Amino acid sequence: MPVSSPSPPCSRRNGVTLLELVIVLILTSITAGAVAVWITRPIEGYRDLTRRARLVDAAESALRRLARDVRRAAPNSIRVGAAGSALEMLHAWDGVEYRVQPGTNPGPVPHGTPSDWLSFAAAGDAQWNALGRFRALAFGYGVSLPAGTRIAVYPTDAATLFAEAASGANPGVITPAATGITILDDGDEDQVLLSTSHQFRFASPDRRLYVVDTPVTYLCDPIAGTLTRYWGYAIASPQPVDPAVAPLATAGHALASRHVTACDIRYLPGTSQRAGLVTLQLELSEAGEHVRLLHQVHVENVP
Repeated sequence: MPVSSPSPPCSRRNGVTLLELVIVLILTSITAGAVAVWITRPIEGYRDLTRRARLVDAAESALRRLARDVRRAAPNSIRVGAAGSALEMLHAWDGVEYRVQPGTNPGPVPHGTPSDWLSFAAAGDAQWNALGRFRALAFGYGVSLPAGTRIAVYPTDAATLFAEAASGANPGVITPAATGITILDDGDEDQVLLSTSHQFRFASPDRRLYVVDTPVTYLCDPIAGTLTRYWGYAIASPQPVDPAVAPLATAGHALASRHVTACDIRYLPGTSQRAGLVTLQLELSEAGEHVRLLHQVHVENVP
């Protein structure tokens, strides 16, 4: 019986043609493009939102720091220059009421000697009491306060205050830079001791004195994109606005903000019945994002 031989195996191989491959690539590209468009926009939106939030945070932080310094300024010591790009003030450490007559405060310790109250006579005064204690000022009894610390009584305008501070005027509203200051303990009151007698130009109606140390300047430079804080420099009669020359060239400084494209600082001194007002406007920009913040600070200028 004849045996039939098996059929040869099929020689056709499974696979894809070039046309099929091209179609798959085209479909994949279209799908990937659609997905990319769908994903890219939310990612870009999130990135823009993050950048905007970062700019707002930077501007708000700088304005809050500036406002904090304004609130700590000595009365009538704020001045604005360079077309609203520079603000300067005298930093006040503390303020107390000075004694002008004998008495107690309110404890049993009497204060009845001339060295216990402040005299405005032509000879000046070098020793007097505060009605109570310095609360914010950091000091040690019998230890001289840091060099450059001054006492101001009844400063009524910034021009006079800075001019007399720079010249060391006596009489004047502020003690000269070379006059040393020491705080003594007089029982239930702190006592101020000056190294040299000083005659204050005017008596304060509220009998207030202020301990000030260093001027502080905020300088805006839109070209460099910075807002910089300066401190620890010598008081000058004209307002310093150039960081490349003295006194700002030798001052301590720190960057308050970057990406600054514009700033506008305005100051209304107010009156004896109405507080002054500092208006701060800061604009920051980065990669097409722009933020502009406005902040206003009331200034108590009653000396």
